[in-house]
Amino acid sequence: MKKTKVSIRDIARECNVSVATVSRVINNSGAVREETRKLVQSVIEKYNYRPNELARGLYTQRTKSIGVILPEITNHFFAKVFLEIEKAAIEYGQTVFLCNTMSDNALQDFYTMRLSEKQVDGLILLGGRVNETVTNVQYVKLLKNVIYPTPVVIINGKLDNYYDNCASVSSDEYEAMFQAVDYLTGLGHKKIGFLGGIRGIMSTDIKLNALEKAKDLYDFTMKDEWIKLSSYTYQGGVEAMLKLLKEKELPTAIISINDEVAAGVINTCISEGYKVPEDFSVLGFDNSSISMITMPKLTTLSHPYMELGSMAVDFLNNMINDKPMKGITNISLKMDLVERESCSVPRKW
Repeated sequence: MKKTKVSIRDIARECNVSVATVSRVINNSGAVREETRKLVQSVIEKYNYRPNELARGLYTQRTKSIGVILPEITNHFFAKVFLEIEKAAIEYGQTVFLCNTMSDNALQDFYTMRLSEKQVDGLILLGGRVNETVTNVQYVKLLKNVIYPTPVVIINGKLDNYYDNCASVSSDEYEAMFQAVDYLTGLGHKKIGFLGGIRGIMSTDIKLNALEKAKDLYDFTMKDEWIKLSSYTYQGGVEAMLKLLKEKELPTAIISINDEVAAGVINTCISEGYKVPEDFSVLGFDNSSISMITMPKLTTLSHPYMELGSMAVDFLNNMINDKPMKGITNISLKMDLVERESCSVPRKW
């Protein structure tokens, strides 16, 4: 037998009160006599009644949902940040729609339009379009046409010419590269290489620009032939290291674009007869779970994952609820060096 769904009107009828009174009890708002409140609450519990969120949304103009668009949920960085976003959203009673574009920009455009149709209360963007060094003008137009004035928060990225109802929170990857160089030169390294990444992507360009600037402050060399760009994957680390090993002169330390690439670098060193850190010191980036399972364990730079996720959701809800941002709409957070086993003083050849 089909179960009949109880409505707010059914609750009101049984309690012999108005629909408005039941609504005030549900939302714990307005003046309701304690006796009436207890009666309404008992009937609600009797039928296990749950308010219709769609109907409530029509009244409040809120859906209690936010959208998150990212390029690859299996990537350690994106997975850890998303987990923190979800934890923070739960505290606000919000549902999170995850849209995984699989690094397809056309799919990012599609999800942007779909989330607009879902009328999410806010949108968080990380990776993909917002991680391009040169902002895609067409995507900004799309956001202005279908998303605005819905609040947007960008994590570790930017969108030029999209500033209204938009905030950002980022790891300070530029400063983190100075930490990396300070650490490696402090160990005695004067020859440093860089492996992985793709030009035109902010996470690569920021690091390389910082390393170029660091040459003015630290005594080290980074020859062009020691920079081997590839991708952000384990296989990208393997390919980049194999190319580096073909060079006549080699660095003594390697900074990897992320921990996955660093893992590929370490395993390639071992398979080619080299030792880490005796022959090559290898520094990762992200402090992902993979940094604990490499042999040796990976020295790396850690993102402030909890702060990235929680501050993004806080920013979003401040804008949703029209709370003043006090002029702070772009936050840069310090990264921390996590020292493990993959770096040491350079070998004397």
